[in-house]
Amino acid sequence: MSGRRTPWTLTETTLDVNVDTKRYLACITCNQTVGQQVARDLTETLAGLGVIATGLSFPALTEGYQWKLQQIALDNADFSIFLVGSEYGPLSASGVGFLHRAYAHAQASGKPILVVRCDALSTPRDAMDTRRRDGMLAEMEQHNGVASLQDPDELRETVEQFVDELIASAAIKGWQPVGLWSSPEERQTHLLEQIEQLKQKLDDQRLGRASHRQHEPAPPELSYRVKVFRDGNLTPRHSALSLDWMRRFHLVAPLLTEPRRESDWKSQLEERLLQLAEPTLRETHPKAHGFVEFRLDGVVFDRIKQHFRRKGWLFQAQGIWQLSAVGEAEWLDLSESS
Repeated sequence: MSGRRTPWTLTETTLDVNVDTKRYLACITCNQTVGQQVARDLTETLAGLGVIATGLSFPALTEGYQWKLQQIALDNADFSIFLVGSEYGPLSASGVGFLHRAYAHAQASGKPILVVRCDALSTPRDAMDTRRRDGMLAEMEQHNGVASLQDPDELRETVEQFVDELIASAAIKGWQPVGLWSSPEERQTHLLEQIEQLKQKLDDQRLGRASHRQHEPAPPELSYRVKVFRDGNLTPRHSALSLDWMRRFHLVAPLLTEPRRESDWKSQLEERLLQLAEPTLRETHPKAHGFVEFRLDGVVFDRIKQHFRRKGWLFQAQGIWQLSAVGEAEWLDLSESS
């Protein structure tokens, strides 16, 4: 890292660099103890780069709704920035810190992550909290690398270099209004396909034809990997869930009522599956403090996509997935019957 830089100011030159109308979303995640000045410097730096800062800092007493809002921000962002101070921070009900849990969620999305260690700018807590923080940092270092700051001015240079590299390598696509991800011709084709599929379904119901579900292939087990958090350590474990196709669709459908990138809805599906698996995990690991980094096997996830796409319940264009009209009708029927 280079030495102290001249304080950053917004100049005409800075604005000229970002004449492109494309904008990016960055989710900032940190504990409130990191300090308002650091967070403000980061927000200003991102604004000068054409990046909109989103996300919340976690207070000492973090509520469930704040975690949900942070999840939304993480899912919508093009990339994430984690500011790690000298403390592990507030714990969730599962015993895992909210900052740690947010990092696992961001990792599952597969989107770029920048971790900035700035404990030199904040005050540590007790020994247990420090041990947890160090365990989290070790994991972050293993997956992403960690940039360490000794001086506030270094933050701007670190962030500018990170964002410039992302844009130059086309690692982030930027924000686009819903509907621009496919051409009018593609949307018309999908609409006609959905109309035909709806007609077929109505004809089947009218003629009392046998349900096609009887001939479906047996669903594969939902193999997954999860890390068990205990005494500041994370230990990977492998297991599986058994759910029929309709139970799986009941989990998938609500996630795709609006267009989503594949990585986003896979991440949210994994969150839902973790909730189903957690009671069994707690029986198997009674002394664990929590469970993080739930990863559904990629081959199994591909089978799920292929199955529901073949049935016409999902469709995708240019990496964006959505529930089809047929799929939405099926989901409504399923919801009413259950």
